[in-house]
Formats: sequence, C-alpha cells, structure tokens
Amino acid sequence: MRNRLIIYGAGKRGTELFKVLSEFDVKILAIVDSDCNKWGKKIGNFIIESPEKIRFYSNVIICITINDKDAFKEISKMLQNNMVCREDDIISYHKLIIETYYNSAIIKNNILNSKVQDKGQKTILFDSINGLSLGGVEAWTLDICNSLIECCGSQVYIVTDSENYDISSTLKKHILLADIIHKERFSIRTVKNLIEIIIKKMPCKIITSTTNEMMLAAYLIKKYYPNMIEIISVIHNSNESVYSAYLEFKECIDLFIGVSQDIQKDMIQRGIAPDKVYSMTCPFTCEAVLNRTYTESREYPICIGYAGRIEYIQKRMDLLLKFIELLVSRKVNFKIELAGDGLAKEEMKKFIEEKHLEKYITFIGKIHREEIPYFWKTQDISINLSDFEGHSISQLEAMANGAIPIATAVSGSNEDITNDVNGYIVSVGDYKSAADKVEFLEKHRERLEEMGKKAHDEVYPKSLMEPHLAFWKYILYGTSN
Repeated sequence: MRNRLIIYGAGKRGTELFKVLSEFDVKILAIVDSDCNKWGKKIGNFIIESPEKIRFYSNVIICITINDKDAFKEISKMLQNNMVCREDDIISYHKLIIETYYNSAIIKNNILNSKVQDKGQKTILFDSINGLSLGGVEAWTLDICNSLIECCGSQVYIVTDSENYDISSTLKKHILLADIIHKERFSIRTVKNLIEIIIKKMPCKIITSTTNEMMLAAYLIKKYYPNMIEIISVIHNSNESVYSAYLEFKECIDLFIGVSQDIQKDMIQRGIAPDKVYSMTCPFTCEAVLNRTYTESREYPICIGYAGRIEYIQKRMDLLLKFIELLVSRKVNFKIELAGDGLAKEEMKKFIEEKHLEKYITFIGKIHREEIPYFWKTQDISINLSDFEGHSISQLEAMANGAIPIATAVSGSNEDITNDVNGYIVSVGDYKSAADKVEFLEKHRERLEEMGKKAHDEVYPKSLMEPHLAFWKYILYGTSN
C-alpha cells in the first residue's frame, strides 16, 4: 500500500482519486496544483496548495493525475530536477488505483472468499456499465450481443447499470445489472459489486470498451485466477491518453482490438505484440443501392450536416464556428444542420446570435438511430473537424447515405476517404482547407452525385454484420462457422 502520498492535480481526476484513497488506508499529506486559481480551494478537508509545498516533505509518493502524456512527462521532469524527487516515487493516476486495490486486504479477501466454480463453458461478458443509451459504443454492444445470442446460444451477457432501457426482447434475459455509482469513479462499492458479478459467471471472457471499474475488477480477479478469465479490450479512440491508460492495464489484457487499422498500428508501435492486436470496423446501417437526390442547383444552399456531440474538446465546435464564419465571408451559398447535444450548444447559440448567423445554422437536437439515414440523405456534405477519433461511426453513416465527407486526418479517415474521389481529408485544425472544399463543391455541384455514390460504394461492404459476426466468433470461440 502506498502511504505518505501527495496528489498533484486538483481537477476532476484529483478529486476522484481523493475519494478513492479515502476509502483505503492511504495517508494523503497534501493536494497541490500548478494553477494558482485553485490555491485556497478545498477537496475534502485539504486546502489546495502550490507545488512548492512538496519541498516540505521527504520520503513521499507523488501521484500526477494529469491526463495528458506530455504534461505528465514535463511535471515528472520538473519534480526530479527541481524538487529532488526520485523517478520511482512518481506514479500515475491509473497505476496508483490499480496498486491500491491490489494491495487491499478487503479486496483480496472479497475475491478469494467468493465461491468459484469451473462450469466448463466460458461465459461472454460485454462491459456497458455506463449505460445503454444510444451512443456509438453502446449501440455496437447491443448489436453484436444480439447477433451472438441468436447464433451462439445463451452464454452472452451485457453488464450495465440499473437504469431502464428500451432493448430488444432477445437481449432482455441477457442483462446483468450492476450497482454503479457514476458520480464516484472507481468507488469500492462499485468495484466489489462487479467482482461479485464476474466471479459468478467464471470462467469467462470479458470485453471492455474503456479503462473503467469493469476493467479494474477483471484485472484484479485475473491476478488471483489467471486461468479463469480472459480480458479483451476494444479501443474506441486514438487519443494518446487512452493508449497510456490501456498500457497500464496491459499485464492482464489478452487481446487488444482497435476500431481502426491506425489504432492497431499505434498499439504495436507502443510495444504490444502484433499477434495480440486486431482491428475491426463496427457495422452500421447501409442500403445495398444508394437512392437519394442532391442539391444540384446553385439557386439553393448546399446542405452540410454534422452528427455527434456538440463539444469543444475533441469535436472542436470552436473550429466549426470559424469554418461557418469563413464560408459566410466568402459568400458561399450553404446551410448547416447540427444533430446532437452537448456542453458547447448554448454558448454556440449565443455566438450565432451575436454574429447574426441564424439563417445558416440549425440545431436539430438528438435524433434516434432509425432517423440517421434520413438525416444524412438530406445532406450533400458531412463535416467533422475533430482532433481525434477512433473510427467515426458518424462519418461511416454519412458516407453510407451518400453525404460527401470532409474530415480531419484522424484515426480511420484514410480507411474510407480518398481525396477528391469520395471525399476530402484535411489536417487536424485546418478549418480553412475544409472551407475550401465546401466552396469547391458548392461551385461544382455536378460532382455531388458522383462523389456521393463512390462514398456509399466504399463503405457498403464494411457495414455488413455477417463478416463482423464471423470476426467475433473467431475471437471468442476460435471459429467463424
């Protein structure tokens, strides 16, 4: 157990970590942050202080809770050079949580005192503890589990929270409800409940979609029962902090599956053996033959669509606003519809009102999955200015319905888009080039139908459930039959 600890970082992760460590016998000496605006504020009974406070202590462990890998390295270097801290005394957020739980007598007894029976046939458990609302990961989980149950029998389950969800009759008997405290990440109550659920279903294979409490519970059980559990981690995002978190759990992960070939390559570059990393494309709705029309007359505004979270972080709604302003200044005849919701929505609306851009932009809110094809068939172009993705389902759905993609050079884009053939890829952050492509298509509308059809034809084979199901039957059962 790590004692005499200083938490470096008083943001969301620092607060989460404080709550977790408060449940264990870990002595926290101080909470510090380099942001002077946080000094004097409190987390629990601790007043947030300057990092200079570290100089008052010796023989301490410092947990850097920063999510950004480069920032972590910079702070670690500063601590070693300026505060005379040893590298071995600096630890990351996930590593400290793993160590704290593994060294806990409560957790060890909870696992070893549980009744474990080898029932022979392995149970398949899919992690969806954050719920079963209609996000991309959740929709994929529902679809693949439904297909596996129909073809492979009854030993497939989804572990989720206790909310009520509208799910198919096939899945209703395959839901395992867990006691998830969403507001207290990595809480001991959540982890113990998941340990209990997993042990009852051993031997099992667990498919995780993020480094959460399910991953931690599976990791801990596997340390004691290595032959009774396999962990398969699906990586849905190519962000560096996501990779770093997975690598801290790599000791107990049997297979990694990236949702793009880029993620597969990235994990191999980070030291994972090539035979332990696969890639896949999540299936989606796509008709065999595209049937739609385009805004071919320049008398009418060309139609641009966006579907996803309305957020500045990752999705870069700030760049989207600059993109819109640039199109207006160039007198491009366009309109844009935004489907989705998020933290940036209200602030964007205020900006739009101040700049008098209302006639160009419409927020249509969240749309149900069955409405997605219709949404994209009313758009000539799809726009995505994200800083990072895994393999954007929204982009695939847009192309499936003939919307010409203009997307940043993020993970998965180059698997689907060929420049000036079925869409355009621009550099991350380059909203000006994205505006150039819209301006070109607005002036050359004869290209819309040609490029839209090629977009559809490129992604149609990737949309099918049959090859995806065969892939998962091979992963889970060693056969594609």
